Amino acid sequence: MSTMQYDVKSTHRDESGVMVPYRVRLKGAVIQPQTGAEATSTFVDNTSIAGTYARSTTTATITAVNHELDVGDRVYLDWNLADGPYTVLTVADANTFTVAVADSGGSTGAVIVYNFVLFEIDTDIQVVTNVVIPGEGILARVGIRVFLASNCRASIFYG
Repeated sequence: MSTMQYDVKSTHRDESGVMVPYRVRLKGAVIQPQTGAEATSTFVDNTSIAGTYARSTTTATITAVNHELDVGDRVYLDWNLADGPYTVLTVADANTFTVAVADSGGSTGAVIVYNFVLFEIDTDIQVVTNVVIPGEGILARVGIRVFLASNCRASIFYG
């Protein structure tokens, strides 16, 4: 016989930032675009690694100690190129990986790597989107941080 979880809580944000600052399971989310513009909202584990990058044309090589990433993983990069989620193209070692980028912007610089993307959602119309996460939810080991487009709001359910 299954039992219902009674300790589910919720929180809301109108801008990017920490939603929950401790270990928790993400159960669901509601994304509310304020305009019809295309936008991506990314929910990550609230842990990050400071690193550096070097860009050569359309490839950025990121050095971040013990990044724990594999080829094909999604990673959120906060840097002076285009902030956002990227797919890991190659992994040279435990400290170095590459992603595809636009052929513009700085050739070197600092980067903050959020290496545990919980989920992403794309919206392109002004319609509220509900996300239900099955099972026990997605474990966020250090809490939940959201990166919202400037035209979005988000509520999450966690427990």
